[in-house]
Amino acid sequence: MLNYSDQSGAEDAAMTLPHSREAEEAVIGSVLINEFILDELADLKPEDFYIHRLRFIWQAYLRLREKKQPIDSLTVSEELDDFGRLKEIGGPAYLTSLLNQVPTTLHAEAYAQIVFATSLRRRLLLAANKIATLAYDASIDIVEVADQSTAAVSQAILSASGDTALNFAEVASELYDQMVARSTLEKSQTAENAPPAPTKRIASGWPSINKMLNGGFGAGRVYVVGGRPGEGKSSWMGGVARTVAEQGGNAVVFSLEMEGHEVISRIMASVTGVSANTLMDGVPEPDEWEQVVAGMGVMGKMTGGWAEYTPSLTPSRLRAKAHRIKARYGLDILIVDYIQLMRGEGRGNFNREQEIAGISRELKILAGELRVPILVGAQLSREVEKRAEKENGNKEPKMADLRESGAIENDADAIIFLWRNNPTEKFSHVKFAKHRNGPVGDCLLRFDTKLTSFVEPG
Repeated sequence: MLNYSDQSGAEDAAMTLPHSREAEEAVIGSVLINEFILDELADLKPEDFYIHRLRFIWQAYLRLREKKQPIDSLTVSEELDDFGRLKEIGGPAYLTSLLNQVPTTLHAEAYAQIVFATSLRRRLLLAANKIATLAYDASIDIVEVADQSTAAVSQAILSASGDTALNFAEVASELYDQMVARSTLEKSQTAENAPPAPTKRIASGWPSINKMLNGGFGAGRVYVVGGRPGEGKSSWMGGVARTVAEQGGNAVVFSLEMEGHEVISRIMASVTGVSANTLMDGVPEPDEWEQVVAGMGVMGKMTGGWAEYTPSLTPSRLRAKAHRIKARYGLDILIVDYIQLMRGEGRGNFNREQEIAGISRELKILAGELRVPILVGAQLSREVEKRAEKENGNKEPKMADLRESGAIENDADAIIFLWRNNPTEKFSHVKFAKHRNGPVGDCLLRFDTKLTSFVEPG
């Protein structure tokens, strides 16, 4: 039941926006009864709760989970007291009262869906207010009004919690529709422009790489893909995701630096032969439309491909998301881009190297739990460039160039380096510097800078 007013006290007085007190209390109470339910509801954010004291309690849950401490009435009370909210929520007695507001913990996910839905309604109402203000302002160009209105709605949806992974096929269809719309608008403005109407091995997509992998990526193993910025490690891993999805498998990319639409537009660029910039923001040339339409047929079959922008990813959130995706859709390969942007769980006196070491170990454990390969991007240090200045431009990376952690080297089943000695070179080196279950060595792939994709030479 959605409430549009509330009589429970000063903190909740005069509520007029959509919310459900019953659902919010049931979610909070369910976790108090069974703390493991929190893993199933990991996408809920404190701001999804409309009632402030319930928001503070959810913050306490997340803080306790980050510190790997148990969640019960006592620990939650102490945590709330630590950040000065215990009296504000009504003390320990209020926490105890919440236990009586749970019809059954079996329906906790359903209660969370109600909390999420009402949170999204509130965000959309705020977006609607912004759109109304824009529409009334005659000084703003109508195209700008349309762009900002679309952005406001998109931001409301993206900032909401819940499953935010974007499907390859769905986003490709969306990008195609947007290109057609932009082309139609351009036609109306300039008449001369007219648009035309497993435990199995997971193949990488490149025969030379598959040979090094003894057929493909192995289940339960961690593959670190290292490179300096601009060397194509994100594109290389995206190419793997494309291959898996194209062959009917399930691949998910968790990107900590690129929006999901950008990840998928790059994959679509490699399929269509049309640049990602055009797919995202432009209109294809007349002779490119046939490529786009043909590519849509390929992208439309990639229903098992997903990309999610997760700028504050921790190992526990990754674990919860990955297990949920595997349970709902199945999972063949997991890609994280990239490890140095992840955050650790603890709040102790750890330096960054220790924090990355903990994350690296958690990724190795997760690969074993999921029984799928995990590809992890890793940033290399500036020592690569410094060494190149002394060695006639040779930018071949070394193990010691892995930034902030030698533990990455220890935990990885394979470490793969990507580099070019010169940005103008057509070929990139793909070196297996470490390979626990196969050969080490160097392959060459041609890097297409326009399409940000790798192909076999020839």
